[in-house]
Amino acid sequence: MPGHVLTTRDPSPALDLEAGADATATERRPASFVEVFQAHAGTVMGLLRRLGVAQADVEDVAQEVFVTIHHKLPGFEGRSTLKTWVCGICLRKAKEYRRRTQRRRETPTAVEPVAHAAGGPEACTAEHEWMVLLQRALAALPEKQREVFVLYELEELEMAEVARAVGCPRFTAYTRLHSARRKIRAHFAAADAPRARRRS
Repeated sequence: MPGHVLTTRDPSPALDLEAGADATATERRPASFVEVFQAHAGTVMGLLRRLGVAQADVEDVAQEVFVTIHHKLPGFEGRSTLKTWVCGICLRKAKEYRRRTQRRRETPTAVEPVAHAAGGPEACTAEHEWMVLLQRALAALPEKQREVFVLYELEELEMAEVARAVGCPRFTAYTRLHSARRKIRAHFAAADAPRARRRS
């Protein structure tokens, strides 16, 4: 499982330009709010957790996201993919949530639920430990690096779409991604060091 995050995609600018353009060109305006909800509810819930929304608050913040989607959907012009547009709303709502929790002097914790893995209890335990470690690594990242890493590596948006969602130049997004990758790898390496010493 750690390999899924640490074996990263190549954010090649040359490839990215074509991929982003094709995705935008094929995007159509959604027929209804119900279609958007059905297609993206899972994405919204998972993304909010990865952006630091506590598990107990995810449904409330997701409701805020979909209220905003319902209100703004008629004005969606297809300048980005629909997923990118939805992710951008999630980013803003997660930021608002973090500001609220900081004012209340709370520390949001968000460990994503883990589906039962094949292989029995040991596999489930390993998956859960990995998810906890990933959430801690994400929580330790600066906000802007975390957003780019989550959208590119976990939500698998193209870099052009990531930059559009977070509102920065593409090469700024590349810089944030590379910094985030380095810190995530270091976090996993530090966590694995005690186990490696025990095995030796």
